[in-house]
Amino acid sequence: MSLMRILSVAGVSSILFLGGCASKDEAPDNDAAVSIENEGEGSTINTGDGYGFTDFDLTIKKDNKKIETDYEDVKPDDAEYVNEFQDVNLEGNEAIDDMHKMFMEILIDSGTTKEEAIDRILQWYGLDTYDEFELDVQFADNKSLHIDEKK
Repeated sequence: MSLMRILSVAGVSSILFLGGCASKDEAPDNDAAVSIENEGEGSTINTGDGYGFTDFDLTIKKDNKKIETDYEDVKPDDAEYVNEFQDVNLEGNEAIDDMHKMFMEILIDSGTTKEEAIDRILQWYGLDTYDEFELDVQFADNKSLHIDEKK
């Protein structure tokens, strides 16, 4: 009986091993799955290959505390995110992970007004006012948004 059990296990193992080694004639075409329409138009939040901007620099100061966000899509390793209200100080991919949440919520594009940008960002951070608000955004369509306000 023990010999039958060993042969059974060996037979099943062989079948599983050979089945796992099977190969396909052609590799899957993954390029079609990730192709982007209008690829020449640059990255945008609408195409899913970016946020719609290439640079995003934000500084908010209030009551001797600050929030700083520095994002460049050409140098993601240099990203920085500081939020002294929540004791956050991140760099690189960790910073981008935190920024991503904000970028997806505030949805700033080249048609966003200064007032809309300020309101959305303040709401995201739970602030009702600021002492200083600076924002520089360079959009993928070569337009920009510059805000430098002090109260």
